[in-house]
Amino acid sequence: MKRDWDVIRQVLLEVEQLTEAQRHAHGYGIGGRGGDADPTKIEHALLLWRSGFIDAINATTNSGPAIISPALTWQGHELLDTIRSKPVWDRIKATAKDKGVELTFDVVKTLGRAALDYVLGGGS
Repeated sequence: MKRDWDVIRQVLLEVEQLTEAQRHAHGYGIGGRGGDADPTKIEHALLLWRSGFIDAINATTNSGPAIISPALTWQGHELLDTIRSKPVWDRIKATAKDKGVELTFDVVKTLGRAALDYVLGGGS
């Protein structure tokens, strides 16, 4: 699987918007409940969980890996705060593409600061 930052952003936004009651009925994976059946989203949610951006209950079964009751960790909130704004996110991706660099967590954080300055400065 190739990491897809747009899917990562989508999962983080989705998890953040869950209410406490929804969290307990939501999951990602074969054994998850109430979650999205999109395999790409599931793989990225599991990646975010394993990397410490999402806290969840391990619900892995013989059917495959799964998590339930997802919530953002402090690190997950920090990442989402960097890529939440659509104009900032678009600027991060455009800058990375223009510079020919792959998006990693460190690159996203660094470009996020520059993109925010650009957006707040009116594009100058």
